[in-house]
Amino acid sequence: MPKLLKPLEWIENCIAVVSLTTVSIIIFGQVVSRYGFNYTPIWSEELSRFLIVWSIFIGVSIGVRNNQHIGVDAIIRFLPHRLKVAAEVLLNLIGIVVLGVLVYTSIEFIRHTMEFEQLSPAMRIPMYIPYIAMPVGLSLSIIHFIHNIIKLFTIPDEAEKAISKSEHL
Repeated sequence: MPKLLKPLEWIENCIAVVSLTTVSIIIFGQVVSRYGFNYTPIWSEELSRFLIVWSIFIGVSIGVRNNQHIGVDAIIRFLPHRLKVAAEVLLNLIGIVVLGVLVYTSIEFIRHTMEFEQLSPAMRIPMYIPYIAMPVGLSLSIIHFIHNIIKLFTIPDEAEKAISKSEHL
């Protein structure tokens, strides 16, 4: 399974790096053009916003992959090892269900957006293009939640690492 996920991880990392780098360049260029030339490209703010949305949803997936999603472990940390593993599995399953509902809802939203042919104000691109970030990023998160569950059962050392690495508050 890790060999299958390596290309996916590489793509996620590339999207995150490229989108955040592009946003930095666009915003820097916008500031220079505004204060240096008294001109602001109308598309720069909108493109930056869309790229930030993409980086957020891809970042959620990277966080789930690294088991760094937020949780509360006030009770979990006092449980015996087996119950800790069971709790981690349960939390991952809850994550899968919640994200599954969000993916379904976002796909329905995109379908309606496509039906009404909504365009972005400045760049005039179809609005479903930036909205696709939500089902893509959350679907990737679901894949990582499933992989986290598989690791808990198949790799004994990974169970302890996952539990100790988890970013619960």
